[in-house]
Amino acid sequence: MELPLFPLNTVLFPGASMPLHIFEERYKQMIGMCLEERRPFGVLLVRKGNEIGEPAEPFEVGTTAHIVRVQHLPDGRLNLVCAGGQRFRVLRVVRTDPYLAGEVELLPAPTAEEPGTEQMAGSARALYAEYVRLQLALTNQWTRRLEMPADPARLADFIGAHAAVSLWVKQRILEETSARTRLAVEIELLGDAIREITPRVEAARTTRWRSLGAMD
Repeated sequence: MELPLFPLNTVLFPGASMPLHIFEERYKQMIGMCLEERRPFGVLLVRKGNEIGEPAEPFEVGTTAHIVRVQHLPDGRLNLVCAGGQRFRVLRVVRTDPYLAGEVELLPAPTAEEPGTEQMAGSARALYAEYVRLQLALTNQWTRRLEMPADPARLADFIGAHAAVSLWVKQRILEETSARTRLAVEIELLGDAIREITPRVEAARTTRWRSLGAMD
């Protein structure tokens, strides 16, 4: 299938939402076509180059983006909210002007059929909950409940979308076809992050207690 392509400095995961501000003429044209024909476009992480100006060189694996909300602004500019759909791989570029388009193959959704995937999902879920708790504690916040997908493959996408890791790491997770392997990568990343954040949280708590003591 042919898909209009949008190279961006972001990685879109299936199931995630993405806001976009459209102001370049080529992308106004592309989004106008997508809205008229009710079709998605493809989001690819920029490998080399910039989002703005000359066409950038993107990675080959990305995610379809479905427009769920649009706000029309002056001068034809647009604010969009898009939802991540399905992974795809670019087979060949078919057009570069006025915007990039390619022949793509949709990739099958990762499954949780490999042995041990459910157990890994449980570990990843617990680690991500602790990771979020520590992140909030840094700024003296907390949450009563954290909603996460029950399905291991969807959980892996959820963690990949929300974890504060580099775009290149996110791209690595996006390209991995095995849900079990993606969860294993995320478990390692979350463990490292928790070990790094924990002493910072303890130091922040000590500072806050000292501040309260000084006020007495």
